[in-house]
Amino acid sequence: MAFDILRPFGPSIYHSTMSDEMLNTCKKIAEDSRSDGADMRLRLAGNIDRERLWVVDDEVRRTFYYQLKEHIHNFYEAENKRFQDQLINPEDDPNSDKMEYQFITEPWINYQLANEFNPIHSHHGQYSSVLYINVPEEIAEENIHGQSNMTCRGQIEFIGDASDRIGANGTHKIIPKTGDILLFDAKLKHCVYPFKSEVERISMSFNVVVNFE
Repeated sequence: MAFDILRPFGPSIYHSTMSDEMLNTCKKIAEDSRSDGADMRLRLAGNIDRERLWVVDDEVRRTFYYQLKEHIHNFYEAENKRFQDQLINPEDDPNSDKMEYQFITEPWINYQLANEFNPIHSHHGQYSSVLYINVPEEIAEENIHGQSNMTCRGQIEFIGDASDRIGANGTHKIIPKTGDILLFDAKLKHCVYPFKSEVERISMSFNVVVNFE
């Protein structure tokens, strides 16, 4: 599985692509949750009219859990290696084959429309994630034709060290596309900019902690 670990500042950002099977699982979850999922708006920072708790049966929950596990495992191992490399006396790494994870916040689905956005915020738990289930191409096109020297239509921006040192950048923007998965430290502040196109972008988010049997 190919993935990138982005470190534009202190905390890392895991950026990869879901398999076709995982994306199809997410599409089913989004379809089932659109009408029947509990309204999550009062529990979230988003200025989005439709944010729904996921609706899954036991089979879909298990399928999604194991499809996601490989991504979380990759991110954990990369972060642990980064930490151990800084130690004079590295510690024994827990047996990563026994790694499991637990949802601190059950996944929710964002059905984002034109002019909706997420202000700067952070989450709780260990890792947070965004899975992009459907990103219409019109949104990326807005960034090509936007009349600005910092066009950021529909982008997610992570905010780290805000200093202006030469060669340092305190933020990092990503133009998401369908199938993208991002994992990051739950405390890392981020925001999502609005877009103008009359389309719907669907994403899923959640918070987890890693543990070992």
